[in-house]
Amino acid sequence: MVDKQIPWTESFRPKNLGQVVGNEDAVVALRDWFDSWSPTAKKKVAILHGPAGTGKTSSVIALANERKYELVEMNASDSRNKDAIMRIAGSSAREGTILEGAKGKRILLIDEVDGLAGREDRGGVKALVDVIREAAVPIICTANEAYSPKLKALRKIAKVIAYRPVHPEYIFKILKKIAQEEKVTIPEDSFQFLANNAGGDMRSAINDFQGMVLQLKSGDVTDIELLKPYRDQTKDLQSSLTELFNANDYLKGKEAIAGLKIKYDELLLWVFENAYIHTSDENLAEVYETLADADRYLGRIMRRQSWGLLKYFFDLVSGGVAVAIDKPKRSTQHVFPQKIGMYAQTMFTRAITKSISSNLAEKIHVSQRAARTDSLYLVQQVLNSNVGEAAKMVDWLELDDNQVKSLLEKPESLRKIRNVVNAYEEERMKIQTSMGDLKHSSFDRPGDDWTTILKDHEIRKEQQLEEEKRRKEEEKKRKAEARKAAKAKKKAEVKAKKEKEKTKEKAKQVKEDPEEKEEKAHTSLDQYF
Repeated sequence: MVDKQIPWTESFRPKNLGQVVGNEDAVVALRDWFDSWSPTAKKKVAILHGPAGTGKTSSVIALANERKYELVEMNASDSRNKDAIMRIAGSSAREGTILEGAKGKRILLIDEVDGLAGREDRGGVKALVDVIREAAVPIICTANEAYSPKLKALRKIAKVIAYRPVHPEYIFKILKKIAQEEKVTIPEDSFQFLANNAGGDMRSAINDFQGMVLQLKSGDVTDIELLKPYRDQTKDLQSSLTELFNANDYLKGKEAIAGLKIKYDELLLWVFENAYIHTSDENLAEVYETLADADRYLGRIMRRQSWGLLKYFFDLVSGGVAVAIDKPKRSTQHVFPQKIGMYAQTMFTRAITKSISSNLAEKIHVSQRAARTDSLYLVQQVLNSNVGEAAKMVDWLELDDNQVKSLLEKPESLRKIRNVVNAYEEERMKIQTSMGDLKHSSFDRPGDDWTTILKDHEIRKEQQLEEEKRRKEEEKKRKAEARKAAKAKKKAEVKAKKEKEKTKEKAKQVKEDPEEKEEKAHTSLDQYF
């Protein structure tokens, strides 16, 4: 059994990428990026972004463990200014490890990179980009929100990988697995309750489960009592809403929500979502006009920080609603606000749309709001037109694959667009570095035949590959001939050495036998007669 003092989030952390559950697509993308990484790669850094507890950091640790790499961790929200980034990340981004020297392999993990914000962080993102450009090791960053405007420079050189909230089904299975290994038995519905109330946060669910088990082992409470705090919180909200919708009195309506611990905007959404159930058609308009007024007050409070208006918000959302309700239903289970669920489901889409609007606003010199409302639809139309125009737009706005995919009606078009963009970049680089008779690229002329351009690009690629293959074969042949010549030379040297030794041996024998020497001398004289 694992020591109970060790957090289970660490004890049961995935040992390899195959054990990371709930975000299989993200894991595949991370593995593909890592396998294609090189010091000259275009995407030298990966950004894993998503809510807490979805497996971002665990994936990096599992990757390092799986590939036998040393993992160096740095939290960007702790050391965030330019000097700290250069001192810590800069030294860690070089090759070699303490234990294995220059041959050691390393991954640099920078957690909470979106924590680079504020005056104290000035230059932090730029310093990090500089470190990444010169890095000799893979660098992976994690963030809750990768499409923040302050990370724009980082996204240009990064592979952005999204991690989404973990489905309760996966959380349920992991909790049961932990229970089996820890030899803990609790009712099935307790696992389901923890999984459903985790909000997609695997780490939170495991921590709650460990807290329950530790209290169970102490013998102070039962598992049902452990769940009571969670259920009381839900019951408080449900019972408060029931009292509100059954008050039929202004003061009783205000008393119904007194002491309820919930965010102001969430309270408004709960009342908005459930008020119609308790209201006749005749009074429905009055109830929702009251809620609209409450929303206006709350909006002004948030925009101008006019907290003196808060009492009017509470008066409207409680007593104002209570007096207009005319169909009380005490047994109704009030439903979760759809708007909150919609915000959770569209979190990534909204963040990507905001980042595209930011890029567009910078290019056309307008506000982000104006870019989103007035021009974003034009960008979408261009991206869904012909491949050439779409590629020009992608290159101009410097959009990554996730941003492009969010605007495409046919996601399969992404590959064609990206191929044209890559060809365009190669041609532009060729122009910038060419000497002598400089000619403009065909990419700069209107009405280009992009099919021909792509075909020519592929032909050039094939020719380059053939040339590289021929060069490697010639080099291989040259090395083989050199090895053969060296072997023949060595063989000749060995033979010469043996002949030399044989000659020395004969000379030695002649010297040791005077009669034979004299006989040889007479023999040699006889040849003259």
